[in-house]
Amino acid sequence: MRVRTPALTGPAAAGLVRACALAFGALAALCGCDGGGTGYQRGWAGAWTYGGAAFAPADPATFQPLSPHFGRDARQGYCRGSAVEGSEGATFEALSEHEARDGRAVYYCSTYRKAQEYWAYQHLRIAAIPGADAASYRVLAHRHARDRHRAYDRGQPFAVRDAASFEPLSPRFAHDAQRGYFEHAEIPASHGASFALMDEDDPGYARDRAHAWHGHIEVSQPNRGPHPVLRPLQGADMATLRALGQGYAADARRVWYQGEPLARADAASFKVLADATAEADARDRAQAWQRGRAVAGNDPGPSAGVR
Repeated sequence: MRVRTPALTGPAAAGLVRACALAFGALAALCGCDGGGTGYQRGWAGAWTYGGAAFAPADPATFQPLSPHFGRDARQGYCRGSAVEGSEGATFEALSEHEARDGRAVYYCSTYRKAQEYWAYQHLRIAAIPGADAASYRVLAHRHARDRHRAYDRGQPFAVRDAASFEPLSPRFAHDAQRGYFEHAEIPASHGASFALMDEDDPGYARDRAHAWHGHIEVSQPNRGPHPVLRPLQGADMATLRALGQGYAADARRVWYQGEPLARADAASFKVLADATAEADARDRAQAWQRGRAVAGNDPGPSAGVR
């Protein structure tokens, strides 16, 4: 005798499909089925997930992952399992972990948390970058980008003299053919073509053919929030100037800490300690130093541990 199983229709069928999608999504997340190892996974029943959660693209038959966070189908683009509103699927492409574009716009995708939720939930923010030129938009190092008009830092535009030659040197310093920049602001009288970091391992100092600067974000000033501070190294001898590490720089005559000259430091013997401690991070022949201040009564010993 053959037993007939009644066909499921309507809400019951839809519920079964959702349950299967979740089950296959969990298996996909564990087993890494399809999707090229990206955040998007396709289970054995063809259902897609993102990050282990069920994800239903508008056109599943044409959906394809582009990167761990971006994907597209014939209709539109997607970021972290959510549709990028207004995007064009046919030309949508991933540019970085956060940026994507289509033939009409550039999009920035990021996550954030809310203090009132005790940082427990991650929210998604997707927005077209206002005024960005999609055809010429190029992702650069240190979270920067440029198009034929402007430069960008994490999707936020800022003006530069020559966008075509703009290049970031660190998260804070950059240059183009005409000027150097610190925290998106043009450095007056700087020479862009020769502007560079003094030391890749100590990115607080930068120089051009005639001047040098130290830049940092000040966080300890009372009654004022974090803000950028750029100090010129007044009177520096460019031929002998060098970054020492730990915020120090020196030429043949002077020593600076974060761009401030140290009046009593001996430049000829000044060394930064390779094994810096909370008590001292540098020394010269007369005394020890900590964060640009002379440390009374602290002698780290003759030249041991210096670089």
